[in-house]
Amino acid sequence: MTTKRIGVIGENLVDLIIGPDGGVNAVSGGGPFNVARTLARLQQSAIFYSGLSADAFGRGLRERLAEAGVTLGVTEPIALPSTLAVVDLASGSPQYFFHLDNTAAFQLEQSPALESLRALGEDLAALYFGTLGLLVEPMAATGEAMFATIGENAIAVLDPNCRPSATRDPDGFRARLTRLMARADVVKVSTEDLDFLAPGADYVATAQTYLALGVKVVIITDGAEAVHVVTTQGNIDLPVPPTEVVDTVGAGDALVGGFLAWWLGHDYSRSDLTNHELLAAAVRAGIEIASRTCTKAGAEPPFAAEVNSSPNWSWL
Repeated sequence: MTTKRIGVIGENLVDLIIGPDGGVNAVSGGGPFNVARTLARLQQSAIFYSGLSADAFGRGLRERLAEAGVTLGVTEPIALPSTLAVVDLASGSPQYFFHLDNTAAFQLEQSPALESLRALGEDLAALYFGTLGLLVEPMAATGEAMFATIGENAIAVLDPNCRPSATRDPDGFRARLTRLMARADVVKVSTEDLDFLAPGADYVATAQTYLALGVKVVIITDGAEAVHVVTTQGNIDLPVPPTEVVDTVGAGDALVGGFLAWWLGHDYSRSDLTNHELLAAAVRAGIEIASRTCTKAGAEPPFAAEVNSSPNWSWL
């Protein structure tokens, strides 16, 4: 197995999860936070670019990252509150309500972040950017600048992970995604994302517009339904196995983290993204990580030791 450096840009936050019975559980979360932990638990070297609060929640978030082995791109605690999300599970599919303004997660200043990224040089194998970090400044602009800075050999992954209730300027958000897709290699979206980004449009047709912007691979998730992989060479449909679901929080994050961990762990490159056989194997591996995550409360992706007997992960 080859270990690569993978940059992850985006928020960390605390999910206040409201269960069907009205009980509240505080869980460390945020899509990019989950991706970074998934990568690290699968023995990849993740660098997480996100501000961490000096408050009690922030200390807990920092501990969870350290336990997984994630490196921090912003090392000093931020003197602002932690970002919060209220996650309502009463309807089955998670509903999110956010507290974002003047919080620590988005305090990613451009100059030091770019300096850190440039220092990695060719050691940077991939850069992921997603979720609320695409919306809130200064992280949104900094992340966009980081995307534009990476070398030609690095795989760029864009994960809109749309949160309509937090999107104050939908047109501006779509415009930013369009700009980022000029460099993105892989875009991971759910059908719910696509309903927000292109209301009423056919999902595959929308994915093909992303390919026209320069994207190589669009991965479309649809809950327990098959995952669709759309490329310029054709499409792949991959089933999701039956799973005893505890909750689905972090499933999409686990899938994209698993996909990247498998791809880079096998030492495949940006140019290999045209290989359908490899793409299918990587997405199957990501689906397994997502399925295993759904069997636990909160976003708790598996460790390498939990999956290394699986045919998808036996090389770990």
